[in-house]
Amino acid sequence: MIKKSIFNILVAAFFVQSVVAQISGRVTDATTGEPLAGAVVQWHDGAGVTTNSRGNYTISGLQSGSYTFTASFLGYAPRQQKLDVNQNGNYSLDFSLDPVAFTADPVVITATRTQNRVLDVPARINLIAPAQLANIPATTTDELLTYVPGLQISRSFGPISARSTVSMRGMSGKEQSRTLVLFDGIPINKTDGGSVNWNLLNTDQIEQIEVIKGPGSALYGGSAMGGIVNIVTRRPQKLIEGKVAAEYATFNTPGARLSLSGRMNQPDSSGFYWMVNGFARRSDGYVVQPPADQTRYTTPSAMSEIMGGIRLGYDFNANRNIELDVKLYDDRRTAGEEVFQPDGNATDHDTRHFRLSYSDKQGETTYNATLFALVENYHKVNEWMSGDMYTFYDVDSKRSDYGLLVNATRLLLSNHRVTAGIDLRQGAVDASDIYYTSTDKINNRGRMNFGAVYLQDEYAFAKGNGRVVAGLRLDYAHFYDGAFTIEYPSVVNSFMAPYQIEAIDNTTWTALSPKLGVQYKPTNASRVYAGYSRGFRPSILDDMCRSGRIRGGFKIANPNLKPETIDNFELGGDLNPFSWARLAASVYYSLGHDFMYYTSTGQTIDMGYAVNPISRRENISQVEIYGVEAELSVRPIEYLTFFANYAYTHSQIKDYTVVNPLVDFDLTGKFLTDVAPHIFSAGAVYSMPRFSVSALCKYTDKMWITDSNGFDDKYLFAYQYPSVFQVDARAKLMVINGLWVAGSVQNLFDVKYYESKGSVSPGRYITAEVSYSF
Repeated sequence: MIKKSIFNILVAAFFVQSVVAQISGRVTDATTGEPLAGAVVQWHDGAGVTTNSRGNYTISGLQSGSYTFTASFLGYAPRQQKLDVNQNGNYSLDFSLDPVAFTADPVVITATRTQNRVLDVPARINLIAPAQLANIPATTTDELLTYVPGLQISRSFGPISARSTVSMRGMSGKEQSRTLVLFDGIPINKTDGGSVNWNLLNTDQIEQIEVIKGPGSALYGGSAMGGIVNIVTRRPQKLIEGKVAAEYATFNTPGARLSLSGRMNQPDSSGFYWMVNGFARRSDGYVVQPPADQTRYTTPSAMSEIMGGIRLGYDFNANRNIELDVKLYDDRRTAGEEVFQPDGNATDHDTRHFRLSYSDKQGETTYNATLFALVENYHKVNEWMSGDMYTFYDVDSKRSDYGLLVNATRLLLSNHRVTAGIDLRQGAVDASDIYYTSTDKINNRGRMNFGAVYLQDEYAFAKGNGRVVAGLRLDYAHFYDGAFTIEYPSVVNSFMAPYQIEAIDNTTWTALSPKLGVQYKPTNASRVYAGYSRGFRPSILDDMCRSGRIRGGFKIANPNLKPETIDNFELGGDLNPFSWARLAASVYYSLGHDFMYYTSTGQTIDMGYAVNPISRRENISQVEIYGVEAELSVRPIEYLTFFANYAYTHSQIKDYTVVNPLVDFDLTGKFLTDVAPHIFSAGAVYSMPRFSVSALCKYTDKMWITDSNGFDDKYLFAYQYPSVFQVDARAKLMVINGLWVAGSVQNLFDVKYYESKGSVSPGRYITAEVSYSF
């Protein structure tokens, strides 16, 4: 009898637990009725799903019980609904969200490779939303990051600059390769030099920019030491939409931008969508050399650039999509010295960017696969006069990065979301310095293959108020096909001949990157989090396979460089004391190992015009970095927002291995160059539907110029870069429906400052713009 009763209880329990339901619905804008793609629908145990391009979502496998569902989307007030599941069957649950101008908890994807609200990720994340992007005075994508707390933007010559660097969390502003940059999830740091061509991105295409601070190598691998910047572009939502803009700026700088897109499918059906975009700009530029360094060969540094792109996509159904994105970019930037060549010293960055993505959802599992290619044909003209001697040569460098990224995410046991993936990449360089005033042709080449596997678990507890994110990634790299050779060497470059290597040794290395983050929300208006993560940065190919001139001497290739690593510990919290105010703060401590520095080999070399030391990159130092970041944003009345941010950073070399005591400085105790200890920014934005105005300011503290923290007697004749205080402003007005006029002023008070080679900034930069959107 007892056995029979137990059997009946077990059978009943089985049938009760097997009661499952499927819930589907749609999330729309309450004002317009348009679908909200990428909205998040969550229930009380912390699990969640996202809506597709038509605003639809589906939840499967729920057990019987009472649930509270919350729908949220960037720029909209979240909405909750309750639903009782008490039998098998299908349920319908739609959400209409009201748009709001201020929200403290938008949705991001970069931090976990899955859709999450910012305050559900145990890390410090800053997001620049569309409303913010529209009110930042900027001409390029990197300048849109100027007011993110703690970020340093190094763009010496404004839009004239061929190179810009974005760094964070105490990483030197000289090194872009310590901060990973993604474009729709695709890494765009070049393997050859670690740099990013910020100029090739059309700012009108940007939907939002996600900044994840602290090491992100557990998901994204190399370069993610200081953090990650992901630029997320728009997807077409209407049958036809677009924007055309014309602008005119300081230094006789006209430009134009175009964006057209559309969907051939209705919101609830499969079909194609498309997008074409592009921009063109030119500038007469200005003289970047200070008066003391100008010669009869000095000319203004000018530029011209053009970019075009096309995106084609197809929705097979609500869960399956394929998309192709192609971008072409070409530019010409002069360096301000012209002897005999038509444009003098100049650079070209002919770039081809290709991405093919596929996504699918089968049951509770989401699959993503992306194939990408980034190819840059870099060309540089070099010419100068030294006395009566004229030197002229071209740099012709073919740089390529290819990759395949595959991952899958599955919801397990209702409160575990597990992501696993494989990354395969190859970076290569094949470059030549071709001399026309001698017979020399100097060649270098090298390739690096990367392979990685990773696993991440997002676990929700305490009815979704607590969350744990744990991850682990293993990277493997193989350097091969390296060479440095000289064809037809002449007396001009004969000093390089002893350093030729026709077959540089192959090398391999591995990197293991763990992370663990925990957070808890005591109330709906607060949270605290703690985390540990490790990041790494591989050596760039330029240091592994190229020997040549560097500032102050000559460097030789080192193929045996190991990756830099950093371990980061972090605490943080957020508080919304009122519906119109937000406070956030983080403290972190990081310890870096095997940082790469140029060290002397103890030898010197006669380069024809001087006897200089021979250097080589080595893994030689331990670095200590710690800091504090604080943010405040308030919206006291409708349409008006104030913000203030502060960041303190301490970046110091703790242990430096002196390779050659006779000629090397002991850098122990010295501070990293190009790192500002204090950065403060603040601003006010008044934004109405047809008018907006913003006034923003930023203070950047003094920074050390040289690794030895000594006196720079070559360019700036100082110990530190001076501090800089800059004020920017922007205003927009809708004249008639869709027609806007706008004006921006960067560096309102015309503050001039200098970069590491003594060149001067452009000072005040004014832009006027007319645009039409439909």
